[in-house]
Amino acid sequence: MKDPFFIQWHITNFCNLRCRHCYQEDFSKDRDLDWPGLKKISDNILTTINGWNKTAYIQLTGGEPLLKKELFLLLGHLNQKPTVEELGIITNGLLFDREVVKRLSGFSKLKKIKISLDGSSAEIHNSIRTQGSFEKVMKGLSLIKHKGRFQIILMFTAMKRNVKSLLSLLKLCEDLDIEGLIIERFIPWGRGREILKEVLDQDQWKEMVETLFDSFSIEMENNHPISYQAFQISFHKGGQDLSGAPCVIGVDGLCIMPEGSVFPCRRFPIAIGNLREDSLKTIWAKSEILEKLRRKENLKGKCGRCVVKDCRGCRSLALCLTGDYLAEDPHCWYDFK
Repeated sequence: MKDPFFIQWHITNFCNLRCRHCYQEDFSKDRDLDWPGLKKISDNILTTINGWNKTAYIQLTGGEPLLKKELFLLLGHLNQKPTVEELGIITNGLLFDREVVKRLSGFSKLKKIKISLDGSSAEIHNSIRTQGSFEKVMKGLSLIKHKGRFQIILMFTAMKRNVKSLLSLLKLCEDLDIEGLIIERFIPWGRGREILKEVLDQDQWKEMVETLFDSFSIEMENNHPISYQAFQISFHKGGQDLSGAPCVIGVDGLCIMPEGSVFPCRRFPIAIGNLREDSLKTIWAKSEILEKLRRKENLKGKCGRCVVKDCRGCRSLALCLTGDYLAEDPHCWYDFK
């Protein structure tokens, strides 16, 4: 089986929400590409990934991807490419109706729909996003579940105002018969800068991880959770499974922005190239930033001398909170004494 390469492609900045924690500042269509531009980038990506003898896992998002008129054209183009193993959509979940769900169901490689849900109740979720959004998400989930065609994965951004609702959110996922829940930390870029105080501190992040591990009866000492930048819970008839997501920066994934710029990840907003000008192969091989990040000895503080082999800390959080992407991870609680 070929190794995967993960792409998160922001096909537009345009959005129908202005969430308080959003990493965007621009919500316009000004940087959007038309169909020829999207196709050019798509072919650039897939030529390189095919040359690497890997398969592409592509998540289309925004802004709000369902507001991008070329979305279905792009899905159809990608769906027929042998190099593409799986497609997904990351959405705020407010724009689903029967016709949208029907059209999305026509793409065989579109397996997962990821929907943002930042609390187990309308009160919490709506305070972060907008009034009425929780109720609209629940309606959209019902339509998608009724179709029975997709895996539905909810996406939770952990911050001070909602982190205590995590366990009740797990219960809600079970009640809704959801396939998965992804838990990420709030990293304050864009509008999120206005609520910097909502970023979890080191103790709060540790407490959240401990709560997760305790709920799954996993010993933290024998499993190094500090190497995971996010967590995913899978729900199935036999129960629940917890897995950690290591950092993909410089390893097996990247982010593409609406105008074709390439970021190491969406929460690492430094462009390392543009796919309208250079091949993905060239950007991946020649980026000085990626090269620095691939070498653990370049990291500063305890991250540079960490004994956990595959851990580089969260480079995005370090960049956001310290201004230095090589700095020690502000959330790492590991004690080397």
